[in-house]
This record gives sequence, C-alpha cells and structure tokens, in this order.
Amino acid sequence: MKIYICIISLVISCNLSAQVEKHPDSKVLNSIEDVSFMKGTWKGEGWIFKNREKKEFIQTETIAPKVDNSILVIDGIGFAKDSISVTTQVIHNAFGVISFNKEKNMMTMLSYSSTGGKMENEIKLLGDKKLQWSFKDERGGTIRFILDFSEEGIWSENGDYSFDGSQWFPFFHMTLYKQAD
Repeated sequence: MKIYICIISLVISCNLSAQVEKHPDSKVLNSIEDVSFMKGTWKGEGWIFKNREKKEFIQTETIAPKVDNSILVIDGIGFAKDSISVTTQVIHNAFGVISFNKEKNMMTMLSYSSTGGKMENEIKLLGDKKLQWSFKDERGGTIRFILDFSEEGIWSENGDYSFDGSQWFPFFHMTLYKQAD
C-alpha cells in the first residue's frame, strides 16, 4: 500500500510540474532560439540622462548568431545628437554575448561597455518578446532594462533606476527599427 501511495504521489507531482512548465508566464529561456526575434541590424534614436542632463542619441545595434547558433553577439554604438545633427561624440558603446549558462541554469548576457566594464546578468522573459535584465549599481540601487520586441520590426527599450526596488525612475529610452537584410 505504501508503494502504491508513493507511485500516485510521484505521478501527481510530475503532472503538476509539467503543467507549470507549460504556463506561458513561466517559460524559461534556455535556447538562443527563444530570443531569435532579436537578430538583425537595428537603428533608431533615444535619450539618456547623463551628468544630470538629458542627452539625445542615434543608436545602431547589430545582433548576430555565432558558434553554430549557440550564442548571440550584440554590438551597439550610439552617437550624441545636437539640435542640428548627429555628432561624432560616442554616447554609448557596448558589446554583449547572450548564451545559456549551464552552471547557473539560465540565459545570461555577458556585457562589456566603455562606462560599466564587464558584467554577467540573467535575462528574464516578461511576456511575448519582452525581456528584462538588471544589476546592482555600485551606489547601492538597482538598474534594470526592459526590452520590448512585441511590435513587429520595433525594439523599444527603457532603463530605470531604483534606490529601494519599489520606486523606479526612468533614465534611458530608445526606439529602434529593424533594417532590411
């Protein structure tokens, strides 16, 4: 009888965990194919608060699969915009590698920037073609980025800062458009 109860418990447990995995909000990113909608060349505009001043920029991001489609590389550069034209002043320069980290059992992005050095962060799925990554700021707060690819051919990204994890203040926004191949 004890064996029968153990088997029933195991079957119920397996069925419940299988149902949880199928729920769309609980999808775990575990393959580059899960973020394949990011691939391509993207161009557009945005703004960022730097040194307590709002600065506008023109941005280009190139995202390409590498190593037999097991990673995505992201190469981004943005140039400051003044009231008349785009300048040669680089306002954003970053490089990233998205891959599945087997040791951490999660999708991560290893990023390098001219201002932030190097860091590895988990990439979370918030919904259909919506992603989030965040990190602790050296000043004690948290910086998060929410990327939205849900509208065909448009990459909308917001960056927010929080001192306490509950109140968020925007400091970054960009809207990019996918370029024809």
